Amino acid sequence: MKIGVISPQDWGLPVASTESEEMIAELGLSPAEMEKRIHAATYHWAHHHFDDAVGAFYGFYSARDKRFEPPQTVNLIAPWQFLASYDHYHDQTLLKKAERATDWFYQHFVVTHPMSVVIGGVRESLPNGELWTKFAAEFVLLNAGLYTRTHKNQYLERARQSAMFLIQSTRYNFAPKYDTQLNVWHEKGWQSFGRVIEAFLVLEDITNEPHWRELALKWGDYGLSLLADDGGLYLIDDDYFNTDIAADELRAYAFLYKLTNRLDFLAAAEKFAGWLLEHQRKDGAWPLTIDRDGNVVVPTVGPGDIPNIAIALLCLYDTIQKDQYRDAAYSALRYSISVQILPDSDQPYSDDPNVQWGFWSWMPYYDYTVSGDQATHHVRGLLFALDYLSDHT
Repeated sequence: MKIGVISPQDWGLPVASTESEEMIAELGLSPAEMEKRIHAATYHWAHHHFDDAVGAFYGFYSARDKRFEPPQTVNLIAPWQFLASYDHYHDQTLLKKAERATDWFYQHFVVTHPMSVVIGGVRESLPNGELWTKFAAEFVLLNAGLYTRTHKNQYLERARQSAMFLIQSTRYNFAPKYDTQLNVWHEKGWQSFGRVIEAFLVLEDITNEPHWRELALKWGDYGLSLLADDGGLYLIDDDYFNTDIAADELRAYAFLYKLTNRLDFLAAAEKFAGWLLEHQRKDGAWPLTIDRDGNVVVPTVGPGDIPNIAIALLCLYDTIQKDQYRDAAYSALRYSISVQILPDSDQPYSDDPNVQWGFWSWMPYYDYTVSGDQATHHVRGLLFALDYLSDHT
């Protein structure tokens, strides 16, 4: 497996054949049915949610109000779906739309002025939101993904620029955010070290510059210090586990072990994976938030996080071949499959063409919204499962 995040082809996996109608026992679907769902989620649902006039994904769609929210931070993650689908279909229109959404996001959310000491930082809101390390790392990954597929230098330069912000975060004790109003770094927040490690490792892979790995290892040691005695990662204000900050952290531990053979990274990966398995629900999902004392704070599920964690568990399984990680990944993927909004199903608003083949932002439904940052992880999960299973059976 290569170091990669966005699509199974980033792991070096070949694109699977999808002609077979024979059910995959682990997932409860045939390759042909999976292909149908991937295609519909990309060419029907995602295209409905792309504002072609603006060149970006809508923020979300409210089925209850039949209203699209104007484009916003969803464009940091939603283009990943088109990049992963481009690898699957080799359709240039998907790549072009991913480029347009990324360009829009860069113009609106990234600090670009050369006088700024936090150039490359990414705002969490407009007009002057805090700059988040987590978002800057995701922007590095997005632009690195575009560079490897388009070979346009502008995307590599943008990836480097936001990586410079991550270096400043490193200098300030791995600070998760920068307050643009007070001009100070904050030590508490969303301590998402996994995304930063992935960003640095992907840059090393692209550029062959060794200092990126040195930075990744600094963040890896920091990530080891955050692992609780019970195996959990309580990365919101050093007190709460959240499913949004789980997949990248597990992958980061596994990637660093693969690159260094350091047993402390492997031990951390297994310890956190064990915690995840202990807290996985029978339906394959995880509650959104759990505190350090083991209390479920928010039982609602963020559905897009579930397939992303499944991909991370597959990554760990591929590294050390322990069946419990593979089985937990399949359970999570079955959950993801079960919540796709199929036309004519008994899910609410399934007759709405802007909802069909998508995924709810929350389960239970809460506000009846669907958004691109949720859908991208579900589609990536289907693609990783399809290609990984095909390559390993």
